Amino acid sequence: MSGGSRWHAFEALRGGRPADLAIVNGHVVDVHSGEVAPGGVAIVGDRIALAGDAERLIGESTQVIDAGGAYLTPGLIETHAHQYHSNLRPAEYARLCIRRGTTTVAEAFYGQGQVGGIGAVRSSLAELRATPLGVLFQAPILAYLQNVELGLEPTPARPSADDLIETLSWEGCVGLEEPPFIPFADGDEGIRRLAETALARGQLIMGHGAGLAVPELAAYASVGVSADHECVTADEAVERIAAGMVVSMRECSISHDQGRVQRAITELGAEPRHFTFCTDVPDAVTMSRVGHLDHQIRLAVRAGVEPLAALQIATINAARYFRVDDSLGSLTPGRLADVLVVDSLDDFSVRSVVAKGRLVVEEGRDLLPPAAPGEPIHPVRLERTVRAGNLRIEAPSGNGSVTARVIGGAELLSTERRVMLRRRDGAVECDPRSDVLKVAMVDRYGRREAPAIGLIQGYGLRRGAIGTSYNPYTNNPMAVGAEDAELAHALNAVADMGGGFVAVAKGKVLAFAELPLYGFLSRTGADETVSALEELGRVVGELGCGIERPFHQLAFCAVGGELPRLKLSDEGLFDVEARATVPVLVGA
Repeated sequence: MSGGSRWHAFEALRGGRPADLAIVNGHVVDVHSGEVAPGGVAIVGDRIALAGDAERLIGESTQVIDAGGAYLTPGLIETHAHQYHSNLRPAEYARLCIRRGTTTVAEAFYGQGQVGGIGAVRSSLAELRATPLGVLFQAPILAYLQNVELGLEPTPARPSADDLIETLSWEGCVGLEEPPFIPFADGDEGIRRLAETALARGQLIMGHGAGLAVPELAAYASVGVSADHECVTADEAVERIAAGMVVSMRECSISHDQGRVQRAITELGAEPRHFTFCTDVPDAVTMSRVGHLDHQIRLAVRAGVEPLAALQIATINAARYFRVDDSLGSLTPGRLADVLVVDSLDDFSVRSVVAKGRLVVEEGRDLLPPAAPGEPIHPVRLERTVRAGNLRIEAPSGNGSVTARVIGGAELLSTERRVMLRRRDGAVECDPRSDVLKVAMVDRYGRREAPAIGLIQGYGLRRGAIGTSYNPYTNNPMAVGAEDAELAHALNAVADMGGGFVAVAKGKVLAFAELPLYGFLSRTGADETVSALEELGRVVGELGCGIERPFHQLAFCAVGGELPRLKLSDEGLFDVEARATVPVLVGA
């Protein structure tokens, strides 16, 4: 279709056929020149024929959209995100992206790959490609690295390096998603082969350079890493630009980094052309209620970035980084017809969306058909019921105090804290008054019987427990709370649903969201899922937790690749810096 549409656009421009769709009476934004001029966009098939005097290509069969003086911009391009963090199936994730003006995403489906292997990656990619949302496919390197990077037992379906090398030859693959620094430093043979193969094919390597010092950053860039989304300060952004990298500014509910990073532009003089936008961990509620890349444009403009520069960051900069600017990123002849109608470049409120030449959002109204509910795929199952007695933290005999390691902070980057806790009847007691709660994980793959147990601060739960089966690395059932009986109830409730989120108290399930696709994706539509997640958030708040997205934050308490410091794996507490499992009790 795309190749044919190019020739059809050529024919239209030569007077041989009319446009299929024309947007008229607008102001066309040229992201190449930075100019805005009255005019429209003429579309043939899924390609732009011209931007400007679109009226001259209108025929009797042309669908005409009156922009009413609004701005016409290219569709927005997401440079680094993981669809499965939205807890929506791919088709419904596409719905929320498109409503917000995001018409292309870089995606690897590594979560599905961890649980279901390469077959799950292939089917997820096919589902997303069946929507109007464009996909820049990346080899799901994290599905290979998670666990192996830690020296822990990998998930059973984890793809091999050879599997991923095969994905580099899939149609539309642009390279590797975020291989971290550590496997390069450790000389991981699979990572080296993947990187060398991708570069030899002219493909890209998106980085994951969390916390790298300048010498490490130079080494990282030397192996071909060309961008990084892990900047958290303006100075780090400048360091990456100096190393020849593109900075992908991240903004999401669990990591609000953009405000600090964009100071590199507004205060340190960095040129906007070195930047793109990304969400990394997109959650459905934020996408629906706050925004996506449109929100990032607004944040940039409010901070002093020129509106046209912010739009360039979200469009042509991203297209140039991925080397697809011959097809994406601008309203120019031959490019894919991804066009937004927006009332203002400052507040960037998306009114209508054309994606791949098709009107999919009209005056705020979603025109995409509902996706049929999917059958459960690789749902969570436990071989045995979790009982309160399985969740004790055993302590030396006596009733005095012990020093315990505690995961500090409900944040992407956690700390290791040392806290004195009471022991009674041979077990350590939580201390909800000091916000010291218990966190537990159960292996869904039947490899080990005993739950992994730790302690955590930052959740503020005064009663009850919350449970989840969404946590990168293993996507195991996991719960946090003060009482063992409540923890066990939450873990079992998650498994009974085949996966999902749950809030419990006094032996009752108070709110839940079923996620039976791989244990982390909903079968229902985006709006229904968002409503369930919002109700969960309200109930969890009533239990005492004030975290913006508690289930997403809890998930990252189990991510120990390069995000310090203390995390929970299904083998126990994991010290990321020491790269070793450590006991809960100091000196044990």
